[in-house]
Amino acid sequence: MGQTKWTMKISTWLSQQTKPVKWGLAGLLSMTLLLGVVSGVLANTPCEIKVDGQVVAVAANKRMAEVVVNQLTEQQRQQLNQVTLVQKVSFERTTDRPVQVLPEAKLRQILAEKLTFETTAVGIQVAGEVKVVVADKQTATQVLDKLKQTYQVDPDYRVSFQENVALVDLPVLSDKVLTGDAALKKLLGQGEGPRLYTVKEGDTLWDIAIAFDVSPEEVEKANPGFTPETMQIGQKIKVLGALEPMISVVATTEKTVTEDYEAPQQVKKNPNLPYGTSRVIQAGEQGRKEVTYQIVAVNGLENERKVLQKKILKEAKPQIIERSSQVMVASRGISRPAGAISSAYGSRWGRQHQGIDIARSYGTAIEAAGAGKVIRAGWFGGYGLCVEINHGNGVVTRYAHMSSVGVKVGQTVQRGQFIGKVGSTGRSTGPHLHFEKLVNGVPKNPTA
Repeated sequence: MGQTKWTMKISTWLSQQTKPVKWGLAGLLSMTLLLGVVSGVLANTPCEIKVDGQVVAVAANKRMAEVVVNQLTEQQRQQLNQVTLVQKVSFERTTDRPVQVLPEAKLRQILAEKLTFETTAVGIQVAGEVKVVVADKQTATQVLDKLKQTYQVDPDYRVSFQENVALVDLPVLSDKVLTGDAALKKLLGQGEGPRLYTVKEGDTLWDIAIAFDVSPEEVEKANPGFTPETMQIGQKIKVLGALEPMISVVATTEKTVTEDYEAPQQVKKNPNLPYGTSRVIQAGEQGRKEVTYQIVAVNGLENERKVLQKKILKEAKPQIIERSSQVMVASRGISRPAGAISSAYGSRWGRQHQGIDIARSYGTAIEAAGAGKVIRAGWFGGYGLCVEINHGNGVVTRYAHMSSVGVKVGQTVQRGQFIGKVGSTGRSTGPHLHFEKLVNGVPKNPTA
């Protein structure tokens, strides 16, 4: 007999007694025994646990069911201080039908999956959008401090966020609240994920792969049916690689350095020289200067270097060349920029170095390696500030890590024309010119 029927019978009998019941010792003992039996029956009666009116599990008894729910609630409170159970949970004893009574461990597992808790947490909002949620303001502040420390280039850099970052209190489901370490990892963009890239004029498969720090084979694998030869401007390409940071950390400093510099080469036309020849009439000589820069790095990569003050310590002497006034056809070809090669084409640090690095001081003028049309002029991933020139017949030259760009997309340039200045933007360990030569989108040795 179920608990409800037992209770109703006893309650009914007592209520029907219009006269005081005279209990003898034997009667009291009998009633005590009866209540003990009923209590024992009730304590061991299976109990249905309902969540929003739906039976989700059956416990051995009501006490076990209540204990498990209370323990799960207390576990949430220990992690998040204040939590509220979102659903309505009820307990009903039952013996009306055969039921599968669950052991306590299984009961705990099922209820942990079914029960939903809500809490008031702190969201880290970036440009008006909540990116991650943590337990409290102290944790959020610690996460943002660690984020700044991650991109603290040097102790003398002043660090701030590029976007508008704010902390907001908000109600949220407890399973959406991250630990400090998990929130930091998500904000840093650590992990793998898909991203879409829109193809631009002049892009090749190698360009896209290098910009996302993956191999060309990985790009092709992420895009079944993709053929690089038929790639179109505006086409969306899926790239599986490292995710972008959700917050950009800007580090700024001022630094004074002493540098060598070169005066621009001077060319004089001489119609008396033999056809296509030239000669040096004054050797160039490096000068020295003291420069104060304002350096801006974004997420650990130098993004801008602005001259605040400059003092010439020694004047540079320009190289003066006398050249025939008639230009040979061969001179319209492509030759690598002058300067000592500090890093050659080929395998480097376990990866393929697609071009050559030419040792040049910061701010030195960069000249076009040949005549052509500018197809890229601006920031390009790890290349930093970058210029690309299409010379026709599938030949493109690339100039990377520049401090400033002196040409625009669509502009026609001549061989030897100024296109920008040497710098250290993007993934660069110091001022130099990274130079590449691509033929039909495939990198070739520029010195070959």
